Amino acid sequence: MTKYLCSQINNTYGLQLDIYLNSMTSQTLLLTLGVLMVLGATAYMNYDGNVSAIDHGFTADFASFIKAFDSKYDFIRSDITWSTYGGAETRPTTAPSKYPIVFIHGNSDIGAGNGGTVGWQTGFTQLIEYLQTNGGYTKADLYVTTWGPANPNLASQNSHSEKYVMTTRRFIEGVLAYTKASKVIVIGHSMGVTLARAAIIGGTYSESLLSKFTVGDPITNSIAAFFGLAGANYGLVDCTYATGLPTCSTYNGFSPSSQMLTALNSKTRREGAKIYSFWSPNDDIIKYNCIVNQKNTCIVPGSDESFQQSGYTHFDVRDKFSADILRLIQKL
Repeated sequence: MTKYLCSQINNTYGLQLDIYLNSMTSQTLLLTLGVLMVLGATAYMNYDGNVSAIDHGFTADFASFIKAFDSKYDFIRSDITWSTYGGAETRPTTAPSKYPIVFIHGNSDIGAGNGGTVGWQTGFTQLIEYLQTNGGYTKADLYVTTWGPANPNLASQNSHSEKYVMTTRRFIEGVLAYTKASKVIVIGHSMGVTLARAAIIGGTYSESLLSKFTVGDPITNSIAAFFGLAGANYGLVDCTYATGLPTCSTYNGFSPSSQMLTALNSKTRREGAKIYSFWSPNDDIIKYNCIVNQKNTCIVPGSDESFQQSGYTHFDVRDKFSADILRLIQKL
């Protein structure tokens, strides 16, 4: 058997990797290494000085509520400085005049804040600030936690696991209970799109050959609108030959043959009363004009409308569609 050693490959996370490839084609080799690069393609961007520090963190009242709501999941994330946002100063007693908004961030990102360990880790800071400045939203209307380790070095280890899907599901349900709203708006970016889809649609999914988990019944009727920003709904081309990585798993990762993604895309239930997709043909993480197996992976199946902007990067899609998102929200 032929064995290739690519010793100490320096990927864009700065990791030193010893990769052994047994009888792999050159295409497989390139795509396997490529996905490692994709997972951190912009990890060492210079920090954007235009991103200001919002009043990050949960209010004391919401932190107390969400901890008691489901102590199984760590929503507060005191281990990460920039990780959460949202909550009222005192417990709401009536339904809000606006639909509360729940944000679900992407792989290795943070919820919101003034930059994590690398420049792109600002989460939904810019969108939150825009909604507050131009849409009249307050901290009591906007909610985000950090579902993962917020460590770019671990990006390849993150999949649509039971922990991450259920953290997302229970956080959405917690915001509904706290705000007393009949419905919320959910906005996901990147991996947050597909995590949120699984959390909302519900069902049973496999993590491995012998491990399954059940999310529960659909909560579609509680979602006023679903916004998918730069999602990989049909997987990633660069995961095709890298299925040994958890994030590229054929069970619950971004393999184009992922069982979870296939199930999500075949369900008749919707993610919300309205579904909107935002994408760029120049997305530097998803790449290939967002095409996977002749389908646009960046568009949530069943979308009512989709919006694309040439020249936008993966994180531009997260940060630069704010005006369009607000306009659509105001029409609900």
